[in-house]
Amino acid sequence: MRASFAAFAEEMKADGFAFLHEQMQTGGVGPVLTIADGSRILGAIGPMETMSDAASRSQLLPQYFGVLPETRGHGYGRALWRAAMCWGRHHGADYQLLQTEVGGASDRLCTAEGLTVLGYVCTRIVD
Repeated sequence: MRASFAAFAEEMKADGFAFLHEQMQTGGVGPVLTIADGSRILGAIGPMETMSDAASRSQLLPQYFGVLPETRGHGYGRALWRAAMCWGRHHGADYQLLQTEVGGASDRLCTAEGLTVLGYVCTRIVD
């Protein structure tokens, strides 16, 4: 799977996976969970890492998360998400904060998984 991640990362570079792939090459990041059909990676979430917050609670750090657009709607994202949550529990994470695009694929998945919205941040270009 490591060899085929480069092709997936290139297809998903707009979502940060090319950067993640570079980081993986240095060995400086935690594991990346993938879902594949044969040798083709269809989706990924990672790196999987935890860190203590100011209150000494363990936070599962935000990850890059994506499924190839042409393979969405088959449950791959949900399977990856649930695997990531299992990884976090197994490694002692107390919580995770997420960032999604309102109405986007990951936002719809989070809503379907029963997650709570804590707030919204809006951005705009200042002239």
